[in-house]
Amino acid sequence: MKILRIVLVAAAACSLSGCFDLDQKVSLDRGGAGRYQVAISAKGAIGEALKDKKGDTGSLMPGKAVTTVEVKNGNVVKTARVDFRSLAELKLENEEIAIHVLDHGFLGVTPSHVRFRHSFFVGNARARRSGGEDEKIGKEMMASLFGDHTYSFSVTLPGSVDRVAPVKIGGVEVKPEVTGDFYHGHTIVWRMPLPMLFSAQRLDFEVDFSALGSFADASSKRAKKS
Repeated sequence: MKILRIVLVAAAACSLSGCFDLDQKVSLDRGGAGRYQVAISAKGAIGEALKDKKGDTGSLMPGKAVTTVEVKNGNVVKTARVDFRSLAELKLENEEIAIHVLDHGFLGVTPSHVRFRHSFFVGNARARRSGGEDEKIGKEMMASLFGDHTYSFSVTLPGSVDRVAPVKIGGVEVKPEVTGDFYHGHTIVWRMPLPMLFSAQRLDFEVDFSALGSFADASSKRAKKS
């Protein structure tokens, strides 16, 4: 999913006369299948543009990504989502999502220990879209335009959470919110101001979890750049 492409094209198309929130979600079940979803929420000119344009769903499993547009509390919410049987089915341009089995447990009787990792190569996406423009100017523009809006990433995993790696941007730690239980799984959410996202070069969200199930090493594929 070409997330920053959707974001920057929408902003440019509306002459920057409005702003938006960006939300990513990943969920995995006990067999390694799950769902990947991206949503942009906006009012004003950008919201109207999201309504009018069916939209760029990027190269996330071409033909299988489902895009919807709805209005919630005055915001236009554009969502693209895809269900996958394995992370290997996903094609992502500036991201990588992977799981690595640390310990398979004992004969399926004890939980497997698994590491989930989502890497968002923000700097690569920004450089490709900015054409190499001055980084300082870009940051100042982003802060003035997007200061009151947020980016969030959440992952829902089965079983128990063993470890959540710290996420730091510019020396500031982004504290995650963890909800759920062993039987229904846990959801870990990181939320930050949108300018903080754009100021980063790379974001890594990493969680170790334990769950009964059938897990195997898998990672998303790199989509062709356009």
